[in-house]
Amino acid sequence: MLNLLWLQGASCGGDTISFLNSEQPSALNAFKMLDINVVWHPFLSKEQGDEVLKIFEDILNKKIPIHLLIIEGAIPLGPDDTGEFFLFHERPFKDWVMDFAHCSELIMAVGTCAAFGGVVTASNNINEMSGVQFFHNKEGGLLGRDFRSKKGWPVVNVPGCPSHPDWIVETMTALLKGWIKQSDLDKFHRPRVFFSKLAHHGCPKNEFYEFKASAVKFSQQGCLFEFLGCKGTLCESDCNERLWLGRTGSCTRGGFPCIACTSPFFPDKQRPYFTTRKVGDIPVTLPQDVPKAWFIGIAGMSKTACPERLKKNAVSFKQVP
Repeated sequence: MLNLLWLQGASCGGDTISFLNSEQPSALNAFKMLDINVVWHPFLSKEQGDEVLKIFEDILNKKIPIHLLIIEGAIPLGPDDTGEFFLFHERPFKDWVMDFAHCSELIMAVGTCAAFGGVVTASNNINEMSGVQFFHNKEGGLLGRDFRSKKGWPVVNVPGCPSHPDWIVETMTALLKGWIKQSDLDKFHRPRVFFSKLAHHGCPKNEFYEFKASAVKFSQQGCLFEFLGCKGTLCESDCNERLWLGRTGSCTRGGFPCIACTSPFFPDKQRPYFTTRKVGDIPVTLPQDVPKAWFIGIAGMSKTACPERLKKNAVSFKQVP
């Protein structure tokens, strides 16, 4: 039996909800297949109050070993690094996380808030929030860049707002089964298998993208990059291949721009949303997967060569002849 402890910091709970939407396998079947005992989860466990404190004491006293610690949500460090903005049973939450991290064999930061700080670090970050081992794109966070778990691993980041249920279940499985090596993580400690592609890859609007046939309103069929702020060409995830909601959807399949929610820079440095920032006619957020000079040179030629059917359909809400 493998023990899992799941904690929630500054979080909307969206990653737990996403995890519970797992289908292949379901969340409960994943626990069963991996022989996981959920020691405690703030939403899923029945223990409260003193019962939780007893569990925590048994963990810290090494009566309950923790094979996997999952942290959802950012870590409040303020004010002045005391962590007293978020007290959990009269003790700063950050102190609980520090203690449990040193007791755990493996650690996952699930969701962009836990991985990099995310939404709650936006603007001036007045509550002094941080990711578990990163703050945005810089190693450090709460635990520090040199922290390693009992098995010698850094915190494995599984970002997303929320994280895809497959990313959570499959990372959990790979870690507990020993099917993943540290070399399989990227520079932000994300599993490469999910985060080495772009959301742009597999997007059903890519024919429009190639010919720069662009939508000007949401839910039109054209590409959302030129005018509506889509960042699928910057977002490192397999969203348009793996799909969501019963393997049917993604942001761009629903006619909505990608906001690059798996990025360490989300949300502040991905703004503005829903409009494309430009210098002259050139988007500032040029694609990662092509040389910038090539993109600028080819874009005009692509638009000139655009078939008439794509021009019509780009600004239509349904297929037109």
